[in-house]
Amino acid sequence: MNQKSLYERLGGYDGITAFSDELLPRLQGDAQLGRFWQNRGDDGIAREKQLLIDYL
Repeated sequence: MNQKSLYERLGGYDGITAFSDELLPRLQGDAQLGRFWQNRGDDGIAREKQLLIDYL
């Protein structure tokens, strides 16, 4: 049984990064969820993005 891991099937680091690059701006622009990013600086958002990538 030589199946690829979920990480590999998601495209590895590059695939997950591309996913988070698209997801975070959509969440920030959402009418209900956008308030969580209103007063965040660029450093905080970058850190959050890295945590998302690491989590996935």
